[in-house]
Amino acid sequence: MTRRLATRRRFLASCSAITGVGLAGCTGGDGSAETDSTPTPTDADGGAGPATTTDEPTATETDTPEPAAVETVVSVGGDRVPENMAFGPEGDLYFGITAGEVRRIPADQTGATGLALEDTEQVATLPAAIGVEAAPDGTVYVAVATQDERAGVWEVPPDGEATQLVEIGGFPNDIHYDADRERLLVTESRNGVVYAVTTGGERSTWLDDDRLATESFGANGVTRDADGDIYVAVTRAPEETGRLLRVPVESDGAAGEPSMFFEGGAIFGADGITSRDGDIYVAANSQNRVVRVTADGATDTVATGADGLVFPSDVLFGPGDGGESLFICNFANQSPEDGAILRTSVPR
Repeated sequence: MTRRLATRRRFLASCSAITGVGLAGCTGGDGSAETDSTPTPTDADGGAGPATTTDEPTATETDTPEPAAVETVVSVGGDRVPENMAFGPEGDLYFGITAGEVRRIPADQTGATGLALEDTEQVATLPAAIGVEAAPDGTVYVAVATQDERAGVWEVPPDGEATQLVEIGGFPNDIHYDADRERLLVTESRNGVVYAVTTGGERSTWLDDDRLATESFGANGVTRDADGDIYVAVTRAPEETGRLLRVPVESDGAAGEPSMFFEGGAIFGADGITSRDGDIYVAANSQNRVVRVTADGATDTVATGADGLVFPSDVLFGPGDGGESLFICNFANQSPEDGAILRTSVPR
């Protein structure tokens, strides 16, 4: 593939707002990619963070197999950057654009390359769009972080208008749809909380753990493994580390006792996450790479800035080809012309 290089420029306004929306997971840290493709480090409030970069792998990192090519499914470009993705029940890929759009790539186009934004369908307009999730009935749920009464979770029914389902203050970020209980688990990054939200719009605190809250940017990506455990990423923990908490789900749906699945510099900047075969895949945004974390604490790099990753904010395995296609969202907040949905292959 043609290598994509990020241009170094200042943020559009600051890391705290695009049309009044804070940028999810804006962090700084050690970059594993080349210096010219590493975004300027910032924290969630737009303040300066550590500016070091390195090409050395983290000490816990294992030997990395030869990576597959990373292809561009759709280029977003312009000042509208994509942040999060979800597959719908029919295999369509939905992605949110922070300026306030949800767009759809039809199932028969998710294997394509070189699409333009105009080749996708805009299915909703909202005040903003961060986390995106799709329910089995085709309803799309969107986390909106506008720092006002419009912040929270919005719902987009099939062929319907977007409306606010529930208000959530702070920075509502990622969403996981719990089909077993027809509810949403929603991370709030500013205060480090996970909420449970019913499809009827009732909200309760599902998990409030000190390890989810940091002085910078806390609870972020959320996913579930095949055993039913919930994982929550913490973007920026002390000493330039990221965290993954594993949370068992009790029989009544309550959160069990969380445990630290992994903590370390290899996932500093942890944003969107996904699970496969007991491994957790992490979009380490400020490092311009996707990292796989195994149950025994080993890590390896799946893709880097040299493959075209520019501040990746989400990862998601596709429903076809045995679940080997990994989709990557290029948030590209510092160089929005690099905004894109990418795809690579990760054999089992």
